[in-house]
Amino acid sequence: MNNVKKQFIETLQEIADYIISNSEKIDSTSIITLIEKIIEINNKGNRVFIYGAGRSGFMGRAFAQRLMHLGINSCFVSDAVTYRYTANDLALVISGSGETTSSVAIAQKAYKIGGFIALLTGTPKSTIGALSNLIITIEGKSKDKATSQKTLAPYTSLFDICTLSVLDSIGGVLMTYLKVTEEDIDNRHASIE
Repeated sequence: MNNVKKQFIETLQEIADYIISNSEKIDSTSIITLIEKIIEINNKGNRVFIYGAGRSGFMGRAFAQRLMHLGINSCFVSDAVTYRYTANDLALVISGSGETTSSVAIAQKAYKIGGFIALLTGTPKSTIGALSNLIITIEGKSKDKATSQKTLAPYTSLFDICTLSVLDSIGGVLMTYLKVTEEDIDNRHASIE
């Protein structure tokens, strides 16, 4: 069991190291631009649409929920309640490879309609990257590197967890900027779960 404990601690440390590495390397100008765009969209009464496939989708759903808690109109594309996307909205796409089939299709449709497209990715030079107004590069293993890059954390976990950390950090900044309190979040939180 000592080997199990050792591997667990080493994997946890690897994940923590990637989060720290991202905090040191991420382009803060791009983060500020995304935060300002979310605030602008919110102030104009428009919406933030979020999409990702697979585990990226789970990270996106968590962020859509957090935006709702902050009083920002948001939705996760393909959920039962998805609003009509317009040229006045923001599409935030999460794709480690920038090539995921459904994410490419969503980005292409958003590009055709207009609006602002932001991409969180490990691969800025990608199909979705070419369509995006803003690219935030997140260091981590995406599925295109999953079998060639050896890590303790399985498959795309490093990209996924780092993405969630970036999005939750953005949520924290928005909370402060919009003067949202924990009580405000609690009042928007689900009451029949």
